[in-house]
Amino acid sequence: MTAPFRRAAGGAGATVQWLMWGVAAVAAVFAVVAGFDLVYLSRVEAALPEPDLDLLRAGQGLGTSELILFWGVVIVYALWFVLTSRALQRLGEDANRVLLTPWSITFQVGALATIIAARTLPGADAVNADEFGARLRWIAPILAARLGLVALLGVVLFTLYRRVYAALLRSGVAPLRDPAEQPVTLLDLLQRASVISLPAPPADDAWWSEAAGLIAASATPLNLVETLDGDIRQHQVDAGTDLAALRAALRPGARLNLAELSGEVPPAHDR
Repeated sequence: MTAPFRRAAGGAGATVQWLMWGVAAVAAVFAVVAGFDLVYLSRVEAALPEPDLDLLRAGQGLGTSELILFWGVVIVYALWFVLTSRALQRLGEDANRVLLTPWSITFQVGALATIIAARTLPGADAVNADEFGARLRWIAPILAARLGLVALLGVVLFTLYRRVYAALLRSGVAPLRDPAEQPVTLLDLLQRASVISLPAPPADDAWWSEAAGLIAASATPLNLVETLDGDIRQHQVDAGTDLAALRAALRPGARLNLAELSGEVPPAHDR
């Protein structure tokens, strides 16, 4: 089973994936705003030479939002492109071979062309209906072209997602392991329990007397678990075990667990 994109190549895909989703989100918002802007442009053009001022204000607000969002699409896409290129280069991949496809090149050239075209439009206002109408006739095709580019961007992202994912998988770098998939051992559970458990009674003479009774009553050897600062040691004990020697070898402050019996090794001078 292959690793998910975000964990591929030691987790290198995580940032790439988040930025790709960012591009898609900004592009989706742009498409909605640009669609409304096209509707307002057509209504303003139909009302020439005397367009309604409220309609103009609404259209100008949408136009400003559309311009900001389109620049957002371009900037986030460029950021994703640069960071993805660096990630691929660190893995020994040819970034240009992976990222530069006919679709991605068409999007980049088209986006640049619409920006240049918008910058070269002549200034005009509603007072001069002829100039204003000419400007509207240029703005509408540019906006339609940008909507088409955003649709193309969807194809670009889908294609590059697959190509980048394939590059991450063939890099040879082990995927980042999902903690939820790691098996939990008995020692893990004991270690976690030792962190949240209540203070244990001291493992004094009475405690060891009770422990000896448990050991003598058991038909099979028991495990005495010694835990100190996350370090776990296990001692197998039975009726023949020298408990005095074992008790002397235990680390002061360690927590002891023997079946249902628990205790804490007292300081050396209190034993």
